[in-house]
Amino acid sequence: MKKLSENLQVLTDHVASTESKVAAAEQESKEKVKASIEKSKAEAKARQESFKAKVKQKQAAVTSQWEELQTSYNQKTQQIKNKIETEKEAREVKKAKNRAEDAASYAVDVISFALLAIDEAEVALLEAIDAEAYAESLA
Repeated sequence: MKKLSENLQVLTDHVASTESKVAAAEQESKEKVKASIEKSKAEAKARQESFKAKVKQKQAAVTSQWEELQTSYNQKTQQIKNKIETEKEAREVKKAKNRAEDAASYAVDVISFALLAIDEAEVALLEAIDAEAYAESLA
């Protein structure tokens, strides 16, 4: 890409060329002036075509960049959605693990209570047998 000063110099050179063409045309015959006009029109048309081609190239580049940006945006959006889903699943897994741990803890507590109840039943049965034996000894 040209520097701004280089672009300005091209413009300055073009203005100088135009000034000299106009000055020469004032001194030339009608046929030479018409020839200069046609030549200037052809040069102007060539510059216009060159400019249009550059614009089309830049439009194509911008379109390509826009498509890349859209693709990148869509990919990033999908990555974010995937991350959110993964984190959501991780939270659900953690909740499920916590529920499983709570259920196992409750089961251990119930087993402990059952052991206490069996111990109490054993003592009660033995006391009942002892009471019967004592009652028989008195009779």
